[in-house]
Amino acid sequence: MELKRSLNTFDSISVLFSSMVGSGIFFTSGYLIKETGNLWIVLLCWLVGGLLALSGSITYAYAARLLPFAGGDYVYLKVAYSPAIAFMSGWSSLLTNFSACVSVLALAFGKYIQILFPGLPVWESPTYTLLGLDLQISSITFIGVVPIVFFSGLNFFGIKSAVRVQNVFAVLKITGLLLFLALGFSIGNTNWSYLWNSPFPNITKLSFYSKILIGIVPVSFSYLGWNMITYIAEEVKNPEKTIVRSAISACFLVAGLYFAINLLFVISAPIEELAGQDGIGAIAFQKLFGANYSILTTSFIAWVILGSMSAILIGGSRVYFAMARDGVFLPSFSKIHPKWHSPYVSIFFQAFVAILFLFVKEIEALLYMITCSILILSCLTAATPFRFEKMGMKSDYKIPFYPLPIILYILANVAVMVILFIEKPVTAGWGLMITLIALPVYYGFRLDKKMAKVKNQPL
Repeated sequence: MELKRSLNTFDSISVLFSSMVGSGIFFTSGYLIKETGNLWIVLLCWLVGGLLALSGSITYAYAARLLPFAGGDYVYLKVAYSPAIAFMSGWSSLLTNFSACVSVLALAFGKYIQILFPGLPVWESPTYTLLGLDLQISSITFIGVVPIVFFSGLNFFGIKSAVRVQNVFAVLKITGLLLFLALGFSIGNTNWSYLWNSPFPNITKLSFYSKILIGIVPVSFSYLGWNMITYIAEEVKNPEKTIVRSAISACFLVAGLYFAINLLFVISAPIEELAGQDGIGAIAFQKLFGANYSILTTSFIAWVILGSMSAILIGGSRVYFAMARDGVFLPSFSKIHPKWHSPYVSIFFQAFVAILFLFVKEIEALLYMITCSILILSCLTAATPFRFEKMGMKSDYKIPFYPLPIILYILANVAVMVILFIEKPVTAGWGLMITLIALPVYYGFRLDKKMAKVKNQPL
């Protein structure tokens, strides 16, 4: 069964923009400042992150033009390499890339709801440690369940209805962010000395590059979603034109927006008040405009988070649908609702897994786990244009400055993974473990299918 092509260029850019611009921009820089200790490096990390996202998007666009089907990485890896490697990608998407991303957004949303409504009961259970990962149930956990269930229910009624709501989120989100920038730089209580007093880094030292690489990890999370168009490619009108145009436009828009927002952040308060703060966005708003607007700004941040969560839930469910359609996942996941044309089983199972990840205590731990899992297989996906050319599959789309974007993207990802395993071995190990578990699961499915065929054969 095929999904219905109903998304135009505006819809595609809306989904991309909303999936990329989420809660990450409002808490990532707090961790980044803590890790690097230098505001110039922080700003540079956001520029490098934008460059890598752009490199990845124009590389993935090549594969998407050749194979405009639901599933993204899963489809490209299956054709270029093998079904087993493709399954690893789909499995990682289910357990980290999408589901855990949704959980991060839901936990961040829960924190901002508690700020908005201080009268809500606040409680948390004791912390339990499983293989180095801290688990906990709290009031934030239950708050986070609500938007996951709501948006999953909305997706059940078809992608067109979900994208209509997504467009509202996107328009108000970009309007609010541009207004924040305009007012912040014009009438906000900015102080450029906070940036000028931060020492300019010595680019001749190895420590400078290691800080850039470890800083790219949380930044990469904030840019996640640049490849969302590839997951819904089967539902895009005129994919040969829309996919490339939407991906490149969204990357330039988001990279420019992220740099400007972070520049405003670092001139809003002293570095000591920003380092390690997971509410750096709220702090910056309060410093720039005063405490009187704290309710308004906190509400806006919560709105941005919801918009990103909605977009990710749309794209992720299509991966598991594609896997099941190929016969390497539970057959029920390939079901499409006869009226709403939605892969409803995949949608609700994804919601279930995302809710399970809400039990992870620290958002930062989820960030590093997600990033490690994604980078492992995205390197192989980025190299698919080489494989397709060897297989005689060529597209009329030419990657700009080929093959430099592919090489840059792969080398940067490898370098980040090395630093990640050195600096954050436990959470990186979880990401690797989740990815590798896919192989025995895949061959288990294959064995089960073979046994079923043998059982059904006549004597």
